[in-house]
Amino acid sequence: MSTQSSGSGDNRVDMIRRVLFESPQRPQSAPLEGDALQQHETIERAWKLHIMRERERRQRSLEKQFRSLHVAMTELEKTSDRLFKGASVKSRHITYPKQAKIPTDTPSTKVWDYSYKALSDAL
Repeated sequence: MSTQSSGSGDNRVDMIRRVLFESPQRPQSAPLEGDALQQHETIERAWKLHIMRERERRQRSLEKQFRSLHVAMTELEKTSDRLFKGASVKSRHITYPKQAKIPTDTPSTKVWDYSYKALSDAL
């Protein structure tokens, strides 16, 4: 098999490298001026504000979850010392997701059985 593609003189490896690792060429955009520049900056500020609000909302949600967890652990400590210790001690044993073996299709270690003899057709 040839290392060059049939139509062009370009090397396949070079083509694969170019497709996988080079960023696509983008046309140069015209510089913004006047109202277009002001609109662009306004949209960018609005987007950054939206991202900041989403991050703050996520942070508040995580803080609320942490406070709820703390309240639950305090209540568990008051209720049962044994259960509290069991809930707060990290297990040395591997938990289920880490323990589960991911099924894989691996090739056989024995590639070819050279000692195989075909059965005769006259049975």
